[in-house]
Amino acid sequence: MNFIEKMPKGTNINETVLLKGANRQLQEYFSGKRKVFDLPLAPSGTEFQQKVWHALREIPYGKTNSYKDIAKNIGNIKAARAVGMANNKNPILIFIPCHRVIGSNGKLVGYAGGLDVKEKLLNIEKENRNN
Repeated sequence: MNFIEKMPKGTNINETVLLKGANRQLQEYFSGKRKVFDLPLAPSGTEFQQKVWHALREIPYGKTNSYKDIAKNIGNIKAARAVGMANNKNPILIFIPCHRVIGSNGKLVGYAGGLDVKEKLLNIEKENRNN
C-alpha cells in the first residue's frame, strides 16, 4: 500500500505526475532501493535556510554530519544553532535529509518527525548503504 492509498477516505488529492513520482521514490527509499531523490524541489525559505537545505542534500546516503559540520560547509562556523533552526523549518522531510544531522557528540538530537523516526531513517540507510 502506498502513501496515497493510506490517506483518509474523502481526502481530495490531485494525483499529479510529481506526486506519483514522489510516492514511487519514497517507496523505493523505504525498501532500500533508492539512495538519491530525483525531484524538482523548490521549497520556500530564507537565503540562509536555502543554503542549509542545499548542504543537507549534499550529505551522502548512510552518512551523518553535525550541525557544526553544516555550519562550516556553508561558510559560517558559528552558525551551528542557526543551522538547527533551519533544519527545524525544513518543509520536505526525507527529501531534504535533515535526519542525517546529529549532535557534535554523535547523539541524535532534534527532528520534526520525532527522534524515533529519525533513528529508523538512519537505520534504513545504514542497513542499505552498501546495496
